[in-house]
Amino acid sequence: MEVTRLLWKCMLLSGLCVGTEWSLDGAELVPRARWAEQLSLSLLPPEPAPDPAHCSALLQEFANNSAALSRCLVTMARPVRLCQHCYTEYGQLRATFSRIGSPEQNSTVSCSTILLQSDRVQVIVALSDFFDELWGHSKCENCLQNNSTGILNSTSEFLDSFDSLIRCFNDTMREPPMPSQQGNFSRVCQSCNESYRHLNNLYKELEHTNALCIDLEDAMNSTRKLWSKTFNCTLPCTDTVPVIAVSAFILFLPVVFYLSSFLHSEQKKRKLILPKRFKSAASATNIQDKPN
Repeated sequence: MEVTRLLWKCMLLSGLCVGTEWSLDGAELVPRARWAEQLSLSLLPPEPAPDPAHCSALLQEFANNSAALSRCLVTMARPVRLCQHCYTEYGQLRATFSRIGSPEQNSTVSCSTILLQSDRVQVIVALSDFFDELWGHSKCENCLQNNSTGILNSTSEFLDSFDSLIRCFNDTMREPPMPSQQGNFSRVCQSCNESYRHLNNLYKELEHTNALCIDLEDAMNSTRKLWSKTFNCTLPCTDTVPVIAVSAFILFLPVVFYLSSFLHSEQKKRKLILPKRFKSAASATNIQDKPN
């Protein structure tokens, strides 16, 4: 039926072109040319368009993913635990955004023209960029496995050590205070010293390998504040003795130099100046040696 209709249109168009005089000086040449152009464009197949129902479903899915990720980020803001608890929601958001820009199944068109490029504000693109920027500044990829499928073993080890140290703080604070100390802060320093050292060493190793994210940085910062300010504990530096020894040696070098120079000059003076008794003996010998 469609083919028959197209044939009739072609025959009508050809009949108009043959049965009518198309002189260059005719007044109806331009209107007829425009009509022929419009008719020829109407015969072209329409451009493929995405399925509105499919695009609407993707829009609703992106809205749900954005709400879930926002809720997780705000909930895990203090203390900061967003990398270890919100990577699933972030992955779902990225997957939905990727589906919006990808063609439908058995089709060559996507919903990007409707959802991403239909207005000046581009709300979906702006939201996606915001979440990507926040995730990038948090450096969460440093603590997650490939494709954000789970937490790295090094991250889990650090978090386990952190939880162990916090339990040590809490358990020691429940004990009765030492009678010779004000409060029980000194007991915390003694009981949790090894746990704190282990956590601090782990943090330095992760920092050296660029395996830190905002979760680990915030955990270590809060721990150091508790250790130094709340409990008034200090971690002795193992390099203190070598530094003091080298500094003392360098400071003592000028003293050794001037002392050796002074002793060396005095020794030369003693060699050059003879005692008086040697002088008198030498004079007497010279007198005896003179000829009579």
